[in-house]
Amino acid sequence: MLRLDPDKLKNLLGCCLSYQGIPCQVIEMLGEEPPILVLRDLRDRQVIQPNQYGDAGGWTPQMFTIAVLNIHGDRFNPDWPELAALDLLA
Repeated sequence: MLRLDPDKLKNLLGCCLSYQGIPCQVIEMLGEEPPILVLRDLRDRQVIQPNQYGDAGGWTPQMFTIAVLNIHGDRFNPDWPELAALDLLA
C-alpha cells in the first residue's frame, strides 16, 4: 500500500483541482485508510440531490466522492490522474 502523508492530504482541503476535466474544490476528507476526498463541482450548474431514500431533494452543486488510491491501495486512483502529479507520499 502506498504511504500517504496525512498532513499533505489535509492541505488539499479548500484547494481547487480538476477531476475528469471538471474544476472542483476539495471540501472534505473522509476516513484515514484509505482516504477519500469529497469534491464540489465549481461550474455554475446544479443537480437534484437525492435524500437517503433516493427521493428527489433540493438543487445543489454536483459532488464527487473519490478514493485517493485504487482498490488495491498500491497506486493512485486511475480515474483521477492529476493526483499522481501532487506530492502526497510520506
